[in-house]
Amino acid sequence: MDLASHQRILLGLMRANYQPGAGDAPYYHHVAASPDLQEARGNVHLWRIYVLERTCVLTVELLRQACLLDEALEAFIREQNIPPFREYQPLAFLDFLAGHDDPLVVSVSQFELALMKVREGDPCHYFVDWSYAPAPILNALAQGAALPDTAPPDLHRIEIGIDLPHLFEINRLARDSANWRSRFHTARTRGSRYKSTGATSQ
Repeated sequence: MDLASHQRILLGLMRANYQPGAGDAPYYHHVAASPDLQEARGNVHLWRIYVLERTCVLTVELLRQACLLDEALEAFIREQNIPPFREYQPLAFLDFLAGHDDPLVVSVSQFELALMKVREGDPCHYFVDWSYAPAPILNALAQGAALPDTAPPDLHRIEIGIDLPHLFEINRLARDSANWRSRFHTARTRGSRYKSTGATSQ
């Protein structure tokens, strides 16, 4: 076996997205069953959390409250080529969460991603749709407090840009607007506490 194939298999074992088959050498089966591999995976997991909880504060707090953090992080490690440089990992993680099943996770993560970008001087304007008034949610997450128990659907859009006061602006969208009607769908998120109209970033 060439070196590149050997490295791909080891990386797959480390990321838990490769299982040795009948045609693989006994060495790979031994590595897959090794407690050392489990320990190494655990160390990587803890390191990712250490980095992300200091850089993606809002998103990590939401995922933790929803008991989704481990699942989301494991999927990120398994499915993505994670940048080796720590400063790029939060951006990659937040970008990955754009495809999350929970619309609230999508809204929070894409807001935080856009905010990171404009703080670094990105001249673009970003728009993130919310199914609920975002201010109480963001305030609770920033303080590490529990989210409100209930929230009526109330579509908002946050515009994020370097030339805006505080770098972002929250706007409420009319319930009877074409935008509301085109985006509305019923989805259960976070148990029975929230129903969402969906969220997108542009």
